[in-house]
Amino acid sequence: MEQILLETLLRHMQNEKVICNSQHGFTKGKSRLTHLVTFYDRVTELVDKGTAADVIYLDLLKAFDTVLHNILVSKSERHRLDGWTTWWIRNCIDNCTQRVAVNNSTSKWKPVMIGISQGLVLGLLLFNIFVSDMDSGM
Repeated sequence: MEQILLETLLRHMQNEKVICNSQHGFTKGKSRLTHLVTFYDRVTELVDKGTAADVIYLDLLKAFDTVLHNILVSKSERHRLDGWTTWWIRNCIDNCTQRVAVNNSTSKWKPVMIGISQGLVLGLLLFNIFVSDMDSGM
C-alpha cells in the first residue's frame, strides 16, 4: 500500500511542482553532484558580475529525527493533498513506536512523537515535503 501511495504522491508533487528546482536531495535525477555543479555555476556567475555571494551551510545530519508531525501534516495539506492521503500520512507517522535493546535488556515500547522513521517507504518523500519551502524568499 505504501508503494502505491508513494507513486501517487510523487506524481502529484511533480504535477504541482511541490519540490523546487533547488532541491537535489532525495530527488529523482538529482544528486549531491548535480547540486555542487549548480552551486558552482551560480556562484561563478555572481563573482563574474562582481556581485557579492553569501553562502549558508546547514547541518541536516539529524534532520529526520526532528521533523514535527503537525508541521509535516500542515505542509501536506498546503500542497493540496486530499484528505485521505493526509490522514494516511498522519496515521503512518503518528502510530510509530520504538524501544531500545542493549544486550539482553529491552525497554518498553514508546510512541515516537517527532521524526520520520528512516525505514519508512515514504520517509524520503515526507522529508522533502517538510523541507520544500526551506529556500523560499532567498
